[in-house]
Amino acid sequence: MRFDDLPRDWAQRPITDPAVLEGVVDLIATDRSRVGGATYLLLCHHNRRLLQPVCLPDEPRQVDTAAVGERVSLALAEAARHGVHDVVMVIARPGRSTPTPRDRDLRAAFEAACRSAGVTLHAVAIAAPEAVGVLPSEGDSAAA
Repeated sequence: MRFDDLPRDWAQRPITDPAVLEGVVDLIATDRSRVGGATYLLLCHHNRRLLQPVCLPDEPRQVDTAAVGERVSLALAEAARHGVHDVVMVIARPGRSTPTPRDRDLRAAFEAACRSAGVTLHAVAIAAPEAVGVLPSEGDSAAA
């Protein structure tokens, strides 16, 4: 889904609504972040409506998922201090939106960061130049 396919009332819906998730990610993840790499924290209200997107640019050579997880953990801890307890994460990167082993490692790092901050991770998406896709959890049998 592209951002121009979003329903008119998307801002009133939970970001995890399948009819809006990919379109919102497409709207927020810039072309530059998809080429250079970035991690987005989509901070949500308690009803999972989008509150604020936060972009953490990746170092071009950053391949250490533990370091990315540490930065995410610090940002989530600060958000939790201000009452934010729900988040959707986005991996913006070059290539195709098909999940890679690094994407799965990042998801595990996001899950650990959320647990340590007391934040609920509702979804992880991949924003690639050609498309946006949802990264299923290990226990999810859905295809990306």
